[in-house]
Amino acid sequence: MLPAGFLGTRADILMDLVLLSFIVILPAISWSWLKVRAGGYKAHKSAQLTLGVILFVAVAMFEIDMKLAGGIFELTKESRYNGTTLLNSWIYGHTVVAILTSIIWVLLIIFSLKRFPNPPEPAEFSKTHRFWGRLGMVTMMLAGLSAFPLYYYGFMQ
Repeated sequence: MLPAGFLGTRADILMDLVLLSFIVILPAISWSWLKVRAGGYKAHKSAQLTLGVILFVAVAMFEIDMKLAGGIFELTKESRYNGTTLLNSWIYGHTVVAILTSIIWVLLIIFSLKRFPNPPEPAEFSKTHRFWGRLGMVTMMLAGLSAFPLYYYGFMQ
């Protein structure tokens, strides 16, 4: 088991870091979206690549944590909501949107790097990118927002 976290809950240190990463990621996604809408394509690209790295590190930390701890159900076994539909729904719901987000982001970054010119500007791929980018933004917001109640019910109750 990893050392206790710094937020004063039953969560370990990696779980606390992953949770706090959403406090950076969610506003940064909104900022990036506003930049691209105003024609700041280079800033948008830089922000998305930076967020991709942060997300990769956060997911890697989370997966390491899950492996070391024996899974999310082992980590949350001391919760008074352990085994309830409420906690299980947050766990499964968050997992679905987190996996979907990861798939969308990885593929969209790869295709965008290949199909947009450098420096970035609107191109033939723009319409497809816009659709998948918006979907990825929505799923990331859902993943981020669902992490907080999952953390609350799993580690604070």
